[in-house]
Amino acid sequence: MTLAVAEADAAQQARLPLGARVRWQGSSYQVLVVQGSEVQLGCLEEAGQDARALVSAVVGADDFAVLDEAGEALPAVQVPDMSALDVLTESQLKSVRDWERHIREINEGIPPGAQADAVPRPGYDPDRFTLRQRYAAKAAELRALGWKKASAATIERRRRAYQARGINGLIREMLPGSPWGRTDERVVHLLLKEVKEGLAESDGHGSRLYERLEAAIRREYPNEYDSLSISPATFYRLLERLGIPVDSLRWPTQRRMDTANGATPPYTPTTALMLGEQVQIDTTGLDVLAVGDDGRPVQVELTAAIDVASRTIVGAMIVPRSPGRGPRGRRLGGRATRSFDAVLMLAQALAPMPGRPGWSPRALAENSEMPYADLVACDPRVAGAAARPVIRPRMVVVDHGKIFNSEHFEDVCRMLGINVRPARERTATDKAIVESTFNAIKKRFSQHVAGYTGSDLARRGKHVTDSPLWSLNELQDLLDEWIALDWQQKPHDGLRSPFLPGLKISPNRMYATLVAAEGHVPLPLSPHNNRKLLPFKRLMVTDKGVRIDNRTYNSDDLQEYANRHSGIPGQGKKWQIRYSPYAPSLVWLYDHTKDDWVEAEFIHQRLIRDAWTQYTWEQATLSVLEAGGSKEDERQIARAVSELRERARRGPAPQKQPQVPQLFTGPALDLDIPQADPYEGVPDPDPATVVRAPSLNMDAKSILYAGHSLPLATSAPPQPDPDDDWDDETDGYYPGLLPGQGGHENGLGSLRGSAAEVFGRVHPTATGPASKPGYEPGDSEDEEPDDGGAL
Repeated sequence: MTLAVAEADAAQQARLPLGARVRWQGSSYQVLVVQGSEVQLGCLEEAGQDARALVSAVVGADDFAVLDEAGEALPAVQVPDMSALDVLTESQLKSVRDWERHIREINEGIPPGAQADAVPRPGYDPDRFTLRQRYAAKAAELRALGWKKASAATIERRRRAYQARGINGLIREMLPGSPWGRTDERVVHLLLKEVKEGLAESDGHGSRLYERLEAAIRREYPNEYDSLSISPATFYRLLERLGIPVDSLRWPTQRRMDTANGATPPYTPTTALMLGEQVQIDTTGLDVLAVGDDGRPVQVELTAAIDVASRTIVGAMIVPRSPGRGPRGRRLGGRATRSFDAVLMLAQALAPMPGRPGWSPRALAENSEMPYADLVACDPRVAGAAARPVIRPRMVVVDHGKIFNSEHFEDVCRMLGINVRPARERTATDKAIVESTFNAIKKRFSQHVAGYTGSDLARRGKHVTDSPLWSLNELQDLLDEWIALDWQQKPHDGLRSPFLPGLKISPNRMYATLVAAEGHVPLPLSPHNNRKLLPFKRLMVTDKGVRIDNRTYNSDDLQEYANRHSGIPGQGKKWQIRYSPYAPSLVWLYDHTKDDWVEAEFIHQRLIRDAWTQYTWEQATLSVLEAGGSKEDERQIARAVSELRERARRGPAPQKQPQVPQLFTGPALDLDIPQADPYEGVPDPDPATVVRAPSLNMDAKSILYAGHSLPLATSAPPQPDPDDDWDDETDGYYPGLLPGQGGHENGLGSLRGSAAEVFGRVHPTATGPASKPGYEPGDSEDEEPDDGGAL
């Protein structure tokens, strides 16, 4: 092959054929000359200039592209992936290479590897024969050689696959045992994309994924939909070949996401050679109920920091978790781990934890494998401390939670000289050690604590809330003792002795080994420095003081800074005010000019007379708002805080009497038959035609004696005679009445009966019952007892 031909082939491989239009460094050029490793470019723009550059510099530029006649960039040529040839057997590789040689002869007219002066064989010259004629010539040649499945249609299909996807396309056409059969590779990519996008969705059946795949094919390749679309049976076979069980589509959302984001082999363990070199921090639910500040059961979550080198739990903090009420951004009453809790945990890791009364003696440092005497000599605070080492973090690995991405957390880490490295999103392997530690805590601690709930509602016991529960402080004390007594002194699978690699050692023993090599330098934090760990707000001091979360703070010392410029460019009259969410009764103004603190108290603290927190204040604010009060009424909220603390001190109120539930009647049925209205058709009475009823000719008090043999004008009822019988049934005595005819029964003195009967007794007529011979008072017309009418 001559030098000119070699240079032309090199330019063709570099996509710089002579006369081609290319884009390079923001301008359009035409390839004029290619000589060796250099190319001469003629600028096609009026203000541009011609250029001479290396071929590699032109092709490797970020904006390089070959342009068509309209000036649009042509699709870039991808470097072929030849890795598929490595998994082929020797016979399969020979067959693929033979087909590639025959297809290239159809395309170019000359088989690869021919001499430079070779000419096309009869029937294969591209200048004289069409593709269909060359297909027929090659099919006849292969049949003569004894090849099977070498028809013109097969040759055409394999040539198209080779033109589209190179050697991989030819392998896919020839070998039916490929991972996804004869399905187009583009369909496989779309399927994997749909599976990934559906990880965070609710569970569903395979039919939903199939419909989404078909819609994606129609959307991405509308002109090739008919050829790329697959049947439902092929779809399910493809899922099986890809290792995606159909049942996994209906797994719980969290399980699907954890499986997809889990570690893939080969596994690379996280290593650290020095104490504090890498500390992993994360938050998880502890699966335990505790008694909250209001005396009611509340769920809790744990934030912990794990040293990778020694597997020591350098800090662990339990925080209640409860939902708040109100719209997002203005929600009140909610409680969960916040950035200040993570800061408190870091401060906890920098100081020895004192042993508490009631702890086991084995939970103290002096009875553990830690070098107690050397540590006390280095840091006197270790005396009487728990068997948990003090390790200063140099770098912390955190996730993308808001508590770790807050400005406050980053400022504190910067002040303490701690580097913060965020883990990759939804990549549990970046924090695998702390995740594994959480599983061990739930297995070895949580399930043995009263109030254990299990990991979800399906695993929760029936009467968890009815059993005795620990308070939050008691639960924190139990966890601290367990860490010092069990976790720190039990051999860990990930820790090996440097002298005996087959021997597992405890975190305290590993700490003793490493601290002997690098030493221990304590970092004591004074109260002055501890205040710098508190969250802060920049506020202006007015005549009324400062206001934080609808609370006003003021003092005589604070008033010295009222309307005073801070001296910091851009801050104006705003000063740095630090406060603690767990003790909000006081705030501190930081005077940077003196490096000193100015204290101020909540102006209504005298109304509370008890310890309280930010969470308590929010709960009281909610109660005031629900009662129709205002969020700005600090005095009323302070009283509500005091009442809330008093109610929590008394405990829950006794259970009220159970209310009688409404009867269950099932679906309502219309069972009432309509009754005829007896007044239907009767016209309304005319007041002018109504006849006035006769008036009574006696006083109202004498009406009960109507019809008696006594005179009607009796001014008062006769007094009972001691010798007469007293009628208990009538509750009174009326002479002349027969037994059973008292004034409150059915006798003459009774008001029972209709109005006509009453007037009949008062105004007897000749036709009335009294005119009949033998009539006795109390007898009815039919000589039957009168049952009387309702008064």
